Amino acid sequence: MSLTVTNLTKTYGKTAKPALDHVGLTLRPAIYGLFGRNGAGKSTLLSLIANRLLPTGGMVMLDDADVRDNEAAQGRIYLANETRPFLWPVRLSTIFRREERYYGGFDWGFCSRMLAAFGIAPGVAYGNLSLGQRQIVHVVAALCVPVDVLLLDEPVGGFDAANRELFYRFLLESYAERPRIVVVSTHIIDEIAQVIERVIILDQGHVVDEFATEAVGSHAAVLTGDADAVDEFVAETGLPVLARERMGRIASVTIRGVIDANDLPEGIVASGLGLQDYVIAVTGRPDGTAAEPTAMTTDAGER
Repeated sequence: MSLTVTNLTKTYGKTAKPALDHVGLTLRPAIYGLFGRNGAGKSTLLSLIANRLLPTGGMVMLDDADVRDNEAAQGRIYLANETRPFLWPVRLSTIFRREERYYGGFDWGFCSRMLAAFGIAPGVAYGNLSLGQRQIVHVVAALCVPVDVLLLDEPVGGFDAANRELFYRFLLESYAERPRIVVVSTHIIDEIAQVIERVIILDQGHVVDEFATEAVGSHAAVLTGDADAVDEFVAETGLPVLARERMGRIASVTIRGVIDANDLPEGIVASGLGLQDYVIAVTGRPDGTAAEPTAMTTDAGER
């Protein structure tokens, strides 16, 4: 099973800058983290995959089927976000039965366990819940339908810490029971890093990196030492600079690429970046320009 995004572009208005600009991705069964700053195009990408928006250009293929205006393909894709149309006066059990009819199944046992763990009664009306509880209902519905592509757009934004931990546990349990393509868009990167298998980073409508989560340490490094020595070394290597800080004569330069400690001049120390720091470094360019895309890492580990 694969989901292929080819040259996907979305522009709002004739003269506006594209929200997505010729995005290309190939997704296979795994849990992906989708990261980027506000306005990077994350929600637009998920909505285009789910056929909630029509693209300006490009296409989305699920296996060999174009998802656009394709009811069979759309029945295999589920997008959970804040705009999903759950009616306020309707009881949760009725909402879940509606999802079951459309998607051809529903895991009622898993649903009951999740609602009990989150402290929500199945007979309550959707509109009587708090904002955080309504978000929980969206997540519960998403994890219980038998789809092949599950898209979760900011699923834990209104969750407290305990409920976020419950969500991560249930997400992993759901994936273990039914491996499929899962994409989680979130700004809470440090927490989700322990759950996801692969990373996609968007910046200003472009995919700027995509890699296995465990490989983040090989994507960037921070060089710290005498400012002149660091600047000279970075210039000699030609490695792209993601960020630069200076305090007196000491500089810390974040570079994209791999540094062998044996190649470092005396007095310069290299340290790795965690996933959240790497995402910030890649997308936090002070001049406001988009980061340059890197060669994508394939599942076989080739560049």
